[in-house]
Amino acid sequence: MADHDNYRERLQLLKEALFGAYAYIQALFAGLPLPVTIPDFEPVGDEETPAQALLSLDRARQLVDDEPISDREKRAFDHLVLDWFTAYEMLVITKLAGPAPWRLDCAEFALNRTVTWIELIEEEDLDDDES
Repeated sequence: MADHDNYRERLQLLKEALFGAYAYIQALFAGLPLPVTIPDFEPVGDEETPAQALLSLDRARQLVDDEPISDREKRAFDHLVLDWFTAYEMLVITKLAGPAPWRLDCAEFALNRTVTWIELIEEEDLDDDES
């Protein structure tokens, strides 16, 4: 029973981290030289999946190519979104296929990479401000 409670607690923490990272990603895209708006991560109507937010995030990833930012920063945005999607998909699979420790490990690893990309993008912004 304790393992099941630990699993639920860990899953909840990962979901909260995923939603927090999404909000941070929204802010990063909004702060681009050509701001990109991404809708909130909320289901619409009867849909359980926030399809509009997911599709918009993927589209935003493509729009970064047109931004007047460095290629390094463009790659960072691309990897940021892909790692966030990896974490999201692993948590969805966990919900559908049931508990498995490796699924949560994969989601946590992808979220850690997401944080690393966020830090890299923020450092790039600082470098631009100093010039």
